[in-house]
Amino acid sequence: MKTLKFCEKIYLLSLLGIIFFACKPQTEIFTDNPEVLIFSEDVIVFDTIIAGVPVASKRLKVFNPNRNAVQIRKIFLGGGNYDDYEIFVNAQSKEVFENISILGKDSLLIIISARIRNRNQDELYQAYDSLMFELPNGTQNVKLLTWAENVNVVSGILPCNITWTKQRPYLLKGNVEVPLGCMLTIQPATKIYAFNNAQMEIKGTLNVQGKADSNVVFRYFRREAGFENLLGAWQGIRIRKSSTNNQIRFARIANTRVAVFVDSSEVLLEGTTLQSASEATLVGVKSKVFLRNCLLNNAILRLFQATNGGEYELVHCTLANYEFFFNRQEEEGSVFFNEAEAEEMKIRLFNNIFWGNLRDEVLFVGEKINLSAANNIFRTQRYREVLNVNNNLLNVPSDSLFRSPRRFDYRLPSTSPALGKGISTSITTDILGKTRKNPPDIGAFERQ
Repeated sequence: MKTLKFCEKIYLLSLLGIIFFACKPQTEIFTDNPEVLIFSEDVIVFDTIIAGVPVASKRLKVFNPNRNAVQIRKIFLGGGNYDDYEIFVNAQSKEVFENISILGKDSLLIIISARIRNRNQDELYQAYDSLMFELPNGTQNVKLLTWAENVNVVSGILPCNITWTKQRPYLLKGNVEVPLGCMLTIQPATKIYAFNNAQMEIKGTLNVQGKADSNVVFRYFRREAGFENLLGAWQGIRIRKSSTNNQIRFARIANTRVAVFVDSSEVLLEGTTLQSASEATLVGVKSKVFLRNCLLNNAILRLFQATNGGEYELVHCTLANYEFFFNRQEEEGSVFFNEAEAEEMKIRLFNNIFWGNLRDEVLFVGEKINLSAANNIFRTQRYREVLNVNNNLLNVPSDSLFRSPRRFDYRLPSTSPALGKGISTSITTDILGKTRKNPPDIGAFERQ
């Protein structure tokens, strides 16, 4: 029995020794002559950002292909451009990182942030540098490149009777107001970016003078991939009751909650695209709204909503709404006219396309609606008898109507039922400035 107990003690001590030495951390072996590091990107590019506004950072993974650990002696910016770039390693920000280890077959995550300051220059600013990795046997680098637009930051009440030009973009912050009795003129090819939840409020007059080959652009300030079709990033343009003689010609307004809201006022839109709205691309309340050669698309609730009377005329417009990027939840009528027991609502519709993925894409509510409609294409079941007059086309084959709605390409293919089915009007060109044929095509685009 004593021999057995002695043996048990020896076994127990041996087992404890094995566990002790197995759990004891081993010193990591570093190589003095490492193979080159491998990077997830050879060049980190920010294209194109707004100077003076924070942007999303980018990630760089650094892989150690060696069996043993590698110690990076230094990580730093070769050009010393710390005004434009900020580097984070292990959640810390420094100008120079020293003695950073990567275990064998492991990796290191580095965060790179471009923070380009707004400079007093009109041309694009290019920020170059190299992220340097100093190893025991050499140096490697990853190039950093950023294009940044310097902007005019605008906020609050604007000076009276001013003109915005294409020389340098404008960045809207907060509420930007055109005061009563004053006019804001925007010249062709001018770019207007909007910061989060910014809004343009027109109490005076807005005069947008874009051209077919040089549109005025209103959009969200983030220009990285994935933000182009963002919904509801800023509030949009609000035209108030005191406003008069508003014209928006050849503009592109995107990424809004409501692109254009007209409250008991008047506006002419020509050659203009309104798209990617979280609520509606255009809303009119007891207003006079005239659209020529306009494209309205990609809104969760409505493309066009008119309420409480007013006068609305649409000629050669394309209003198309699908749910490729959101769920419309069977919201009836992308185009919604609601007289709402107010004064008479006058509606004139000629050579337009009203389309989408739902059964009914137009809706009329009220008894005081005075409707004139001819040579339009409607998607509707509710108004099959009412609208089946005056050369209107109903429920045509949808797969041949547009080139590629998923890519927001609403030009007409050679098989489109809209070709040559319009009625001649005083409008002789389309949204792209191309000459209209006789008879013209229906919608904003004329096929050449």
